[in-house]
Amino acid sequence: MSRESFRSIGAVLGLVLGILVMWLAGQRGVLPGAIFGAGGALAGGVIGERIHAFRHRQR
Repeated sequence: MSRESFRSIGAVLGLVLGILVMWLAGQRGVLPGAIFGAGGALAGGVIGERIHAFRHRQR
C-alpha cells in the first residue's frame, strides 16, 4: 500500500477515535466535535505515515 493509503486509513481511524474520546469525556456539540475530530484525524494521519515509513524503511 502507498503512503497516502496509510495516511488516509490513519486519519479515518483517528477521526473515529477523536469523536469517541469526546463522547467519553462528556463533551457535546459541534465545536468540541470539530476540535476532537480534527485533532484525531491529524494525529491518525501522522501515525499512519510513521507506520508506513517503519514498514518500508530500507535495511
